[in-house]
Amino acid sequence: MVLGESKRVEEMNYFELIAWLGIGSSHPGGFPATKQNLEAMQVKPEEYVLDAGCGSGLTACHLAKTIGCKIMGIDISSQMVEKACLRAEKEGVSHLVEFRVADAYNLPFAANHFDLVVAESITVFLDKVKLYQEFYRVLKPEGRVADLEMALLRELPVNLRRQMEACFGSGTNPLPFEEWLNALTLAGFQDVDIKNPQPLRSNGNVIMNELKKDWLLVIDLTDKVRKQPGLLARLQKNAGFMKRNQGYFGFGLVYGRKPTPVPEKLDFKGWVRKVLFRK
Repeated sequence: MVLGESKRVEEMNYFELIAWLGIGSSHPGGFPATKQNLEAMQVKPEEYVLDAGCGSGLTACHLAKTIGCKIMGIDISSQMVEKACLRAEKEGVSHLVEFRVADAYNLPFAANHFDLVVAESITVFLDKVKLYQEFYRVLKPEGRVADLEMALLRELPVNLRRQMEACFGSGTNPLPFEEWLNALTLAGFQDVDIKNPQPLRSNGNVIMNELKKDWLLVIDLTDKVRKQPGLLARLQKNAGFMKRNQGYFGFGLVYGRKPTPVPEKLDFKGWVRKVLFRK
């Protein structure tokens, strides 16, 4: 049974809600932040990009249209992948983008496969180092990771953390910028940096704003509200928490580079030992 028919919005976790709505830019800063960050990454037409947690394909299709590079988008939600494929077809970029259902912790790709991995507001809900290690594995040497994520600007009181988890899920864990960089470093990345860091600014209900701007979502929003009268209240709850507490949060592009392996230097004894004992 389709999500939304089997569950009330009050019972959905944040991922289920976003998947049911089909939103592609519910992250901090919305799609303007996406475009700003893609400009900073200077993506080239010959590069192969992985969009991890692609959602409804908004970022992937934008890249295909503006840069002309090839993109692989993956998402854990089959609903999102279906919407992403529809978007690619409607926007005329199906020859450049492909979408698959996949787990970001266990990507179905060989090592050293992509030039760039982009992600937007998925790592905040997941095990940071574990996810970054998987991104590292599939990147080519000198490949980059660019992950737009929410950050803590100051310590979040326990009661507010509980409220945040009630709105967005128990795994929600934004880090201070320095800890985001530490997670990348632990995964093996170098030249780690936060690009375009900025405080969170309230611009109303981010989810509702994105719904209204995206043609793919507007067409069935009215029907969703009719079927699920609690939808607007649920969206207002999430937006209300962020508006009241925006001073605690910022966001930025968590960036790192996978280094080229340094050839092993051996002295004569080491060379002999390697020759004698190699398999």
